Amino acid sequence: MLKLRHLRIRVETTGPACGADIPFGDGLNILRADNSSGKSTCMQAIIYSLGLEGMLSAKRDVPLPHAMTDVIEVDGRDLRVVNSWVALEMENARGQVVTVRRSVKSDTKDRALIEEFDGPCLSRDREMIRSSDYFVRRPGAAQREQGFHFHLAEFIGWDIPRVSRMDGSEVPLYLECLFPYFFVEQKHGWSGIQARIPTHFMIRDVSKRAAEFVLALDEYQAVLQRQRLEAAAGVMEAEWRRSIDRMTGVAKADSVVLRGLPPRPVESWQAVDPEAVIATSNGWVGVDSELTRQRERFTYLVQAPVATAGEDSAALEARVNELQEMLAVVNNITSLAFEELQDSTSRRDGIELRVGALEEDLQRHKDAALLRRLGSRHAAVISGDSFCPTCQQPLPDGFDITMAPMTPDESIDYIEQELRTFRAMRTDMLRIIDVAQLKLSGLREEGAVIRREIRAVKQSLISADSTPSIASVTERVRLEDSISALEKVQEELFGTVEELKARSALWRANRANLKQLTQRERTPRDAAKVNALEASLRQQLHEYHFTSLAPESIEIAADTYRPTHEGFDLGFDLSASDMIRVIWAYLLAFLETSMHYEANHARLLVFDEPRQQETNRMSFAALLKRAATDGSGGAQIIFATSEEHDALTAMLDGFPHNLNSMPAGQKILRRLA
Repeated sequence: MLKLRHLRIRVETTGPACGADIPFGDGLNILRADNSSGKSTCMQAIIYSLGLEGMLSAKRDVPLPHAMTDVIEVDGRDLRVVNSWVALEMENARGQVVTVRRSVKSDTKDRALIEEFDGPCLSRDREMIRSSDYFVRRPGAAQREQGFHFHLAEFIGWDIPRVSRMDGSEVPLYLECLFPYFFVEQKHGWSGIQARIPTHFMIRDVSKRAAEFVLALDEYQAVLQRQRLEAAAGVMEAEWRRSIDRMTGVAKADSVVLRGLPPRPVESWQAVDPEAVIATSNGWVGVDSELTRQRERFTYLVQAPVATAGEDSAALEARVNELQEMLAVVNNITSLAFEELQDSTSRRDGIELRVGALEEDLQRHKDAALLRRLGSRHAAVISGDSFCPTCQQPLPDGFDITMAPMTPDESIDYIEQELRTFRAMRTDMLRIIDVAQLKLSGLREEGAVIRREIRAVKQSLISADSTPSIASVTERVRLEDSISALEKVQEELFGTVEELKARSALWRANRANLKQLTQRERTPRDAAKVNALEASLRQQLHEYHFTSLAPESIEIAADTYRPTHEGFDLGFDLSASDMIRVIWAYLLAFLETSMHYEANHARLLVFDEPRQQETNRMSFAALLKRAATDGSGGAQIIFATSEEHDALTAMLDGFPHNLNSMPAGQKILRRLA
């Protein structure tokens, strides 16, 4: 609960000081004054004192008139404003009373500073000393202890949840998104149902999240949990891709191709059989097999004594011939692999051209279909004309035109199917090219190794007979380096597989929890609250003489919690005055529902000039009666109106209320005695 007790406005000028004091009591409070006398200034001062101007606009402008920021008229003279501030005394459900003060114009205090004082400083005219200072309209104001909105939420008794933004991050459900259910200001608040729910915070489904919080629906927690699971799923997918990309980068560095690693998270790892292969002159060989072969060769070379060039000359000559034959084979296979890569690249380029042509053709067909829907005859489907319906070029004589051409929509569907097919082909071809490049790289590396060995053998043949065989030493070093690189790939693959197994288990749990939440039905308590909201709305519309539609036909939408008719939001099918009646009824229905069920409503409702669009007095009188009844039930309702004094007192006769009526022609913000 949040109850307002007293509002004070002060303006210091180059002449006399000006200001206003507005007390508020329990139940229905009415501030009556003529038009342009300062009622909206008082209502905006309440918003400003709580740091809630962000509910009106994303700008940091002060939502108060020039009389508080620049120049104020006093006794017919324009006086410059030197200093100004607003203060608000308020009480919570625990009976705790505090007074907050915020500067509007000051040389020493920033507008982002809000001072809080213990106790009823305004209603009992106490000096405001020993303040606790907070900041507002700055990052962290809703999340840190010195942030005023964090403190205000605690004062009201709210446990503000975190909600998802459009970018997937989480932020608190800011108070600026909640107070439109408790406060309707005059300039824009009456333009539509919940017209002032701010969207600049980029909170996903912000009006729905706010409604669920105000009503304290069980569905709210389920929605938040669902959003967290979806956000977690996005993080899991990104981490999965990063693991695959890291492993792929390590493998590519050594011309190794990975097979069987799923590009997206999988729920079951049992069907996954990852493998690392390397291209050789004998085809694709598993890294494990290649490692076994190289280790056996290396062991043999290490155990055998290093022969001298003279002792190994016959074997070296035979080895040169063998290596040259191997090099010829590898060069031939490399040449074929290069031709395969060129062929694949050429096919990819052809597919790219086809995709581009289809995209252009699809856009032309969509444009032609649009023009046809708009009534264009130029974009009509071919019937007997010998013109292309897309490019409008004349067709050759004798061109065979079908007697049953596809409609524009059928043509669009056909082209879209073709486009999906060719895009899939392009994706496959890119993968083929990637593998072909790795294969070519592996074969080139194998050829380079053979060439280095040939040079080493030849060097040994021309060395002195007593020197160690360079070829033997070189092969040992090469094998050692190759084994080390392949072992690194093998170790990295093993680590990645174990990591992905763990991620797969988390993904499976995430999917199971999300499925369970998706199948969850509305709880009986939620259904009772929504039914009560709908019943209150309909009953009020009857009382307010709503005539655009039958009140019984208006429902509260299950997915948005907004008033709808036949599945559509109320809007242009209502008269302007009936739209005002719907706003009255809708916001009072939230208040009344919270009075009968556990909810997070502030039990506060402020209407600035509720009698918009010249709504008839019978309807306004019914609103006053309903508000007075709700006020007697424990709510605080504040109306600011320019209704004539005599008519207003007649409407209020017999109902509990607090009326603060300004004399005709008198400004609320006036010279202080």
